[in-house]
Amino acid sequence: MKRFKLLVSGLVTVFVCMAGDCSRARVESVNKMNEGVTAAVQKRYVDATKLLESAAAIDPENDQVFWNMALVHMELRKYDRAREDLQKAIALNAKSGGYQEKLGTILIELKDWPAAKTAFEKAIELEPDLFKAHYKLAQVNEQLDDQQSALKNYTAAIDKGPRFLEAYNALGRLYADLGYMDNSVQVLQEALKVALPGTEEEAQAHHLLGTVYQQQKKYADAVREFKAALDVVPGMRDALFSLGWTYQLQGNKDEAKRYLQKFVDVAGAEAPAHYVKAARDKIAEMAEGFATSAANE
Repeated sequence: MKRFKLLVSGLVTVFVCMAGDCSRARVESVNKMNEGVTAAVQKRYVDATKLLESAAAIDPENDQVFWNMALVHMELRKYDRAREDLQKAIALNAKSGGYQEKLGTILIELKDWPAAKTAFEKAIELEPDLFKAHYKLAQVNEQLDDQQSALKNYTAAIDKGPRFLEAYNALGRLYADLGYMDNSVQVLQEALKVALPGTEEEAQAHHLLGTVYQQQKKYADAVREFKAALDVVPGMRDALFSLGWTYQLQGNKDEAKRYLQKFVDVAGAEAPAHYVKAARDKIAEMAEGFATSAANE
């Protein structure tokens, strides 16, 4: 559902075409394009593709047709086709930072990291306030093992989009990965100030902050943050595991066993196998410890 909402928000419908600026072919192309956009919104992607291709045939200079075609092909996971569409749109309108950003997003899907880096850098050059371009460039920087540039671009994403919580979470995680724990705590605390209450992003920020506190051996603070994450998303697997693991680090075996078992119960096929194994092993280890203790009494 989230993918579809993103597609709909990116589709472009043109309602006004000034007579002095538009040829007859452009008017017909725009009308056909709008029909294609309507079909895409209704999830009639085959019809949408045909209508947009017809719009492009009528007026090959209509760059917005190729933008919309790229979004439909992205929804269909036809990323090679989407890349071709965006390249055509850019050839017709080289001044659009948004086109470059979307091309970079497609190149991420194709795992062409150097080309994605170039696209996002061009997007930012054209439109410096595109905060998601900074964010995605930082993701590419990480893939290219350029952590300092990633820190710089995550920070820029926050500066340009101060309510864009994903950038806070990514920057906080990266600081923690690099061992800058105090910086990580500061960023994640700021994230919680701008988070919308009751959202998964808020839960993720609490969880990340908890993991940093756990690494700092501030177990009471970690427990508080993991519980806060679970208050927002009660079945959050990562938080259940982290809370159980922190309790066992505190020596609270009863609560550790309870939350690790909850994690195992909801883990499912998507949970990393090594986490499930670690939880089961720890539960068994604690159960064995209980048995040994009881036998010695």
